[in-house]
Amino acid sequence: MEKSTIRNKIGLRIKELRNERGLTQSRFALMCSINRSYLADIEKGNRNFGIDTLMRIMHGLDVSFEEFFRGM
Repeated sequence: MEKSTIRNKIGLRIKELRNERGLTQSRFALMCSINRSYLADIEKGNRNFGIDTLMRIMHGLDVSFEEFFRGM
């Protein structure tokens, strides 16, 4: 699988879960202690990010690693 495709799928999953919880990018970025524009770029698949950032996002979404990646 191509790297950009993986980033796109992860970004779409973050956006999907964030929207399900009724959170704006600004509010969610604040909850996760990351910059809103950085979050926007992650959701679009335009940014590389580390596992630490992904873990903060999953924690903010209150989902486990397994739940986050289920169906991807």
